[in-house]
Amino acid sequence: MRRIVSLPMQLAITAVLATVLSFVVPVFVDRHEYAKAVVDHVKNPNPENDAVLTVERAKNQRFALETQVVAAGVLFVLMNAGCFLVGRCRTH
Repeated sequence: MRRIVSLPMQLAITAVLATVLSFVVPVFVDRHEYAKAVVDHVKNPNPENDAVLTVERAKNQRFALETQVVAAGVLFVLMNAGCFLVGRCRTH
């Protein structure tokens, strides 16, 4: 059976889809350090607690971004493996 799209086009399409799907789904990060920084900032809003909260928020955002990038990579591999297997099953 003949391919509908070329391999580079398939890779581009699955890369875009994997990226969109991984960034659309929100990531929930539950870290004790961030929760403690929020509570400390609410109880006593001073520059020191504000600085700690800013650092912890940056760590949370970095962790969420890393999770989304890994999810995009896994989705990319799985979608391309699925396309490969479906194409292979159709030829047999």
